[in-house]
Amino acid sequence: MGRHLRHWAVLSISAVVIVSGCGLSNSDVGEASDKVPAFDNFAPHIWSADTDIDLFSRGSELLRAAFEAGYYWSVIEEVDDFFPGYTKALGSDRDVFGNTRFETRSEFLDPVGQTLFAHITDYSATDSTVSGTICKYWISTSEGINGSVHPPTAAYRIELENQGEGPGLPGVVDSDPELGAISDRTPSWDVFGSWKIRSGSWLFGTSGRSGADGEGVPPGCHDWWLQQFQGLTYESPTDQFRSQPEGFVAPVMPLGVQFPGWIGPANVS
Repeated sequence: MGRHLRHWAVLSISAVVIVSGCGLSNSDVGEASDKVPAFDNFAPHIWSADTDIDLFSRGSELLRAAFEAGYYWSVIEEVDDFFPGYTKALGSDRDVFGNTRFETRSEFLDPVGQTLFAHITDYSATDSTVSGTICKYWISTSEGINGSVHPPTAAYRIELENQGEGPGLPGVVDSDPELGAISDRTPSWDVFGSWKIRSGSWLFGTSGRSGADGEGVPPGCHDWWLQQFQGLTYESPTDQFRSQPEGFVAPVMPLGVQFPGWIGPANVS
């Protein structure tokens, strides 16, 4: 398991890190030792969804924001600077997955590049509730990164509840998956609005398919993983995650482009 995965402990959520300068001017030099460098190592998330799910709907947007903000929550103390409204939507000092905050960013500043692929399945949305399962895996920009040796890596169940009168408008649609800017990796507005994150869980199960208690990994995740990685198998009937075939070599790729990008809210004139 790669070092970035360890930050999320039971969540197994990894991070892409790209080192950049702190941007201190000459007038800042004398105070540099007292300042914490601005965090700007944000992972490109590349999203997809089942064919009957609109990736740009308000419900999908809320799931994406909850997942991505949670990705950084345990290691970025000022998470609301990058995902405005997340702490309010969370409603506590402990995230819904049961992960305590480390409030440190040191290992996230290492020059390691990874792209996270995420997929929405098992989805339901009304004006008052949204729920869905997020399946994921990640691919490194270089060989030999342990965390990318065995995709797929995890699935997560997220549920939100609306405390307002309407669901709110989704953000501006990002129609080009190839042209995302680094600045579009996090939203500049409160995506959550009147929505609260009610629950979240790393999916445990008694089988590789949906368990009777609803806590198994849903078939949509396995279908998506099989599309991405040919030859995935179960090592035993009780495994919830598929395994790579013998001789599998972890893929590598250049750092990806955030998609959909967080371009802006739809209600800004």
